[in-house]
Amino acid sequence: MGFTVIEVIIFFVVMVVLAVFFILQKSDLQLSYDDQTRKTAINSMFYSLTEIYHPEHGYYPSNVNPDTFKAVAPELLSDTWDVAIGDSESEYRYEGLDCNGEGKCQKFKLTASLDKEAEYTKTSDDKN
Repeated sequence: MGFTVIEVIIFFVVMVVLAVFFILQKSDLQLSYDDQTRKTAINSMFYSLTEIYHPEHGYYPSNVNPDTFKAVAPELLSDTWDVAIGDSESEYRYEGLDCNGEGKCQKFKLTASLDKEAEYTKTSDDKN
């Protein structure tokens, strides 16, 4: 007992549709995972600034680099393209707010560009 040409074609069409669906779902899951990783990174940086940097120095820095975040895992300080925070091309942005001439700031804003959602932002005001 064999298969007809129509049955074989239908089988291959169904397999192609399933493969396309799988690929699209996998891509969607990867984007969601990348967004969650960016949010985790911003939250880690936020807590490092508010719980470690500010109590130790009494202010927030006007600019940051990976050395600013001593308590954050190094892999969280680089975005999905391996560009570190502080670099102008990074998906992570830091902005010191209410700064004096010495680069000492009273507030800050951290932002991450996301793929599936609006930008994710944490500010020093979120601490309260």
